[in-house]
Amino acid sequence: MKVPTRLASTTRPIVYELDTRAWLAALSRRYGRNVRLGDVPDGALKAITGTGCDMVWLMGVWRTGAAGRKVARSLSWLATEARTILPDFTPRDIVGSPYAIADYEVASSLGGDEGLASLRRRLARVGVGVVLDFVPNHTALDHPWVHRHPDWYVRATPERAASDPSSWFPVRAGGPTRFLAHGRDPNLPAWPDTAQLDYRVPEVRAAMSDVLLQIATRCDAIRCDMAMLELEDVFCATWQSRVVEPASGGDVPAGEFWWHAIRALRTRYPNVIMIAESYWGLEYRLQQMGFDYTYDKTLLDRLRDGNGVEVAAHLRADADYQRRSVRFLENHDEPRAAASMSPSRLRAAAVVVAAVPGMLLLHDGQLDGARFRTPVELGRRPDEPIDVELRAFYERLLAAVGGVAVRRGTPIRLDPRATWEGDSTHAGVVAWLWVGPRRSFRLMVANLGPTTARCFLPIRVPDFAGRTIVLEDLLSDARYERDGSQLLDRGLYLEMPPDGHHLFRFRGHGPGALKAVDTHEP
Repeated sequence: MKVPTRLASTTRPIVYELDTRAWLAALSRRYGRNVRLGDVPDGALKAITGTGCDMVWLMGVWRTGAAGRKVARSLSWLATEARTILPDFTPRDIVGSPYAIADYEVASSLGGDEGLASLRRRLARVGVGVVLDFVPNHTALDHPWVHRHPDWYVRATPERAASDPSSWFPVRAGGPTRFLAHGRDPNLPAWPDTAQLDYRVPEVRAAMSDVLLQIATRCDAIRCDMAMLELEDVFCATWQSRVVEPASGGDVPAGEFWWHAIRALRTRYPNVIMIAESYWGLEYRLQQMGFDYTYDKTLLDRLRDGNGVEVAAHLRADADYQRRSVRFLENHDEPRAAASMSPSRLRAAAVVVAAVPGMLLLHDGQLDGARFRTPVELGRRPDEPIDVELRAFYERLLAAVGGVAVRRGTPIRLDPRATWEGDSTHAGVVAWLWVGPRRSFRLMVANLGPTTARCFLPIRVPDFAGRTIVLEDLLSDARYERDGSQLLDRGLYLEMPPDGHHLFRFRGHGPGALKAVDTHEP
């Protein structure tokens, strides 16, 4: 399948994340029938693609098993959280984690592989691609490999397993009982519904590389779960200290898994986009391994913490790193933005993530102001009222970044200057100028500091000389006229309250006036 047209026409893609199981359950209630991937109503699909997204992330389509559901239903904290957001909760609402995968085939309850293929074709017809998950670190407890290839998993001696029973589980596979590890983040308790793959075993590396190739035949981008866990030093540090049995392939992985797997992928599917969920400052390393994009959780944390100076410093990183970062205010692992930020900070933060370089990730419900985070183990989500004002704000914002200036333009970071010596209020101001084809411009500026900010923004656009420049704020009705030569000489003066923000379009009149071109992609 060719690269979808929207995706092919932008250097700054937008991804819309759907919790597939909960989304289809909501559509089934709305339409009074069992909606699956292959028969999503046109109106429901248009509601997603109408946001201007380039790809839809169908989170949680792969088949899970009975073992994962059993574990999930035994978790008291999960039932308590489910009752908080679902007043009519029953245990049947717990369907298990979509990240405890029993097989990389689409769950039959969602429409199977044929349903996915049908939906992908429909999305491709409107130029939109599909993102699917790859979970390299672990499998479900009832994945076929657990009994067929128990030596493909991290194992412990009986004594070690007995000393920490929550981290290990017994497997009887035609021989003596073996104790396999549950998957884990080294900083957190083990995930009890998973089995930890052992990347010291060559067969594991080959098999997971093959899985990656299989996924690539069914999508346009692959989101790799907790991708930093497969880095050699991270994997070894996680497991060598836990007194595990030696692996058949030796104690150290033979080369970086991602480096080899991504190169094998590129030889057959060069256009598939690789996205890494990544933390701990390891994003740049994963980009060097071949990932096209890596999560930028640091930006979210600093936006949420209200530290404008640190946000500004973070956005001064290397330009290529910025271009390959995934910006977001929420996803299925994070608290809802509407519940974790004040209304003013939410809007300022949304403008920043929408108008800095990188990939923009939107989460289903975010645009409507949803406040409840639905645990991924649940098969349905709560019904929440739409925040009409917030929805209107997002619609204006997405339209403002939907023109060629941002979609196909060049981003230029502007470093604000103090208005006078000793005034440091500009330190929390972030600003980016997008220069697109056919003289299209966008200027994003936001004050993330705690007080009113004053600054000059240096704007070096030679075409402005001798013209009157009109700045139209696409997020409000504000309109300003400035002398273009003065803009070039001293910069654009701005004074903004905390969380103040603008997304300006430039127009010009005078000798050789700027053309007011603002073409949107179809």
